[in-house]
Amino acid sequence: IWNAVKNSAKNLNPDGVAAKTNTWAFTALDQQFHYEKICEASGGYGERVDDPAEVPAAIERALHAVKVEKRQALLNIIGS
Repeated sequence: IWNAVKNSAKNLNPDGVAAKTNTWAFTALDQQFHYEKICEASGGYGERVDDPAEVPAAIERALHAVKVEKRQALLNIIGS
């Protein structure tokens, strides 16, 4: 699905900045992006988890946001 976004942008604007720099927004799942902030911006619960030991507690916080607060939740779990 990510290649569909990239190919669409490339076909629509073959001379655009993205095509010239080979930089495609939202087509690379890179650790530098803070996807949790997108969720927060729309009123949801977002959390970045860098430590594997913190995953269970982060899941509990996310479930609380969904079940109790009735908000969407996104955990951005960073792996090695």
